[in-house]
Amino acid sequence: MNKHSPAISFTLGDQAQSVAADPARRLSEILREDLNLKSVKIGCDAGDCGACTVLVDGEQHCACLTMAGQVAGRRIETVETAGEEVARLQKSFLAHGAAQCGVCTPGMLMAAADLLRRAPRPSVAEVEGALGGVLCRCTGYSKIIDAVVGADAPLADAAAPDVGASVGARLPRLDGGPKVDGTEVYGADYRRDGSRLVRAVRSPHFHARFRIGDAEAWAPDGVDAVITAKDVKGENRFGVIPPLADQPALAEGVARFLGEAVALVVGDPTAVEAIDLETFPIIWTPLPHEITQDKAGAPGAPQLHSGRADNTLIRGRVACGDPDAALQEAAHVVTGSVQTSYVEHAYIEPEAGAAWMDGDTLVIQACTQAPIMDRDDTAKVLGLPVDRVRIIPSAAGGGFGAKLDLSVQPLLGLAVLGTGRPCHMVWTRTESMLASTKRHPGALTATIGADREGRVTAMKVHGEFNTGAYSSWGPTVATRVPVHASGPYLTPNYLATSRAVHSNGPTSGAFRGFGVPQAAIAQETLYDELAEACGQDRLAFRRLNALSDGDATPSGQVLLGVGVADCLAALQPDWDRALQEAEAHNAAGPVKRRGVGVASCWYGCGNTALPNPSTIRLGLTGDGAVRLHQGATDIGQGSNTVIAQIAADALGLPVSQFELIGPDTALTPDCGKTSASRQTYITGKAA
Repeated sequence: MNKHSPAISFTLGDQAQSVAADPARRLSEILREDLNLKSVKIGCDAGDCGACTVLVDGEQHCACLTMAGQVAGRRIETVETAGEEVARLQKSFLAHGAAQCGVCTPGMLMAAADLLRRAPRPSVAEVEGALGGVLCRCTGYSKIIDAVVGADAPLADAAAPDVGASVGARLPRLDGGPKVDGTEVYGADYRRDGSRLVRAVRSPHFHARFRIGDAEAWAPDGVDAVITAKDVKGENRFGVIPPLADQPALAEGVARFLGEAVALVVGDPTAVEAIDLETFPIIWTPLPHEITQDKAGAPGAPQLHSGRADNTLIRGRVACGDPDAALQEAAHVVTGSVQTSYVEHAYIEPEAGAAWMDGDTLVIQACTQAPIMDRDDTAKVLGLPVDRVRIIPSAAGGGFGAKLDLSVQPLLGLAVLGTGRPCHMVWTRTESMLASTKRHPGALTATIGADREGRVTAMKVHGEFNTGAYSSWGPTVATRVPVHASGPYLTPNYLATSRAVHSNGPTSGAFRGFGVPQAAIAQETLYDELAEACGQDRLAFRRLNALSDGDATPSGQVLLGVGVADCLAALQPDWDRALQEAEAHNAAGPVKRRGVGVASCWYGCGNTALPNPSTIRLGLTGDGAVRLHQGATDIGQGSNTVIAQIAADALGLPVSQFELIGPDTALTPDCGKTSASRQTYITGKAA
């Protein structure tokens, strides 16, 4: 609040408010920072995501695009201040499982409240129109739409499951309350009193040497410290696969991708926020760069890392049988190539967190999918013992893999240790898109052969993957692709190879499948062509080749309980009907034609070529309460509820008797990272 700014008066819910603010200041900032209404989330500051949706005189508005001067004399409603419609919606959202990560939920609730006041029993089409300005990256919207459509119907409270029957019961999320009432704490929602703001100076070049000038002379009033790589006391490199860790917290003399952090500016939030970081004293010398895997992987390409013959990070290989001979003898052979691009995770919540000292322990509360990994890598960078670093995961507003890698954690640690003050850091949407990891771009070429009956006899495939400037999850992708590239089909002769290539593009990391989707695109596209060459229906061809119990994968795993053939068989009636409908439609010669497709994919839950541990602790308090200490981060997928259900049935107790503790590296054991669809299976097994 600026005492020299004019007072702007408005009504918040039913209470009169007066705030001293620049009339051009964002309403979202006033609500969050001045009035502590943290249900108003910031995802983009551009009106694109709708997470900051509030009601102004009863109509939904993006608070990030609404200026303070525009609300003078008007009535504003947020989740914290809204009335009966929001209360009904909150109950309906819980009953329908409509809140997953929860970061978009307050915006959804406000947009839906606007609709219900105009249409108390809305149609699906009306709900879709009303919620069109609020994005969700978790649910697929169907449960949200069901919750809004059903908000006016009486909702019976879910019956508590019988003892021993928690697994499989339809329970409201155990952590759902804070998600729908706006009190869930995400990375940007918490900071200590007197906290200093941290901002990063980032490279404007894909590849460049740099030299920092006199930063102390440059620093405006209010700046406490300028931190560079020379201030890193530990080992200035991190990475999720320790032997290949190669990413510095702050670049040392050379920036290897556009947006890489090279320095931190820490100080009074108002002063630091106002700084034009383009004035930071730094001299850049651009270097040659390549951002695609074909050019970066070619002989003579500019090298990103010393000590390697080329830009190859790692290779993968799976082989069985004699694919060359089998392809020679095959009745039908098809060959093709596909290319996939970088894909941004686009979670609604940008990277954010806060940090402070608790005695001699550094505490970092930030969005993450992997608290133990964060603790260990951050401690290494800062030169601290791991028992002096505590990671408390905030709620994660989406992750999808990118929040497995460090982001704000070591930067916050450097700032706290460098200033002795609590600090906070919130990336802008631009920073998040520049500096976070992406899905690996890939270029795959495959050849598949089949006999006269249409049975696949052999497959050869090679994939080149762009792992970007640093290793991140490149080793896992290079391993997973050869393991999975055959798809869920019997392939007796097989050779799959891969290469992860460094480039000056963004670092590629985990993203819902670790390379398996890229491989599936190549394999399934060729299956369509091979089915046609064999003169077979595409679904029938897949059913013929689907893995069955007792079959071995190209990796040598003998499978039991295989359901893909049953899954494909269940599609047959709908497949036949869809083909007939498309044929009838197209026979009329319309401009827009219809097509029908089918594709299969398989995916191994858990870590590939890495240990896969998880540890649960259960205990009784002195007064007999059952406490479940589980460190699996719930990023919306439901592990807080699922693991409690499993533990309840294992002990023969009702789930309502459990108190949930975690995750917190000081309080909960290591349940591993939340990725690879592993927590229900692995941590559930531990529970």
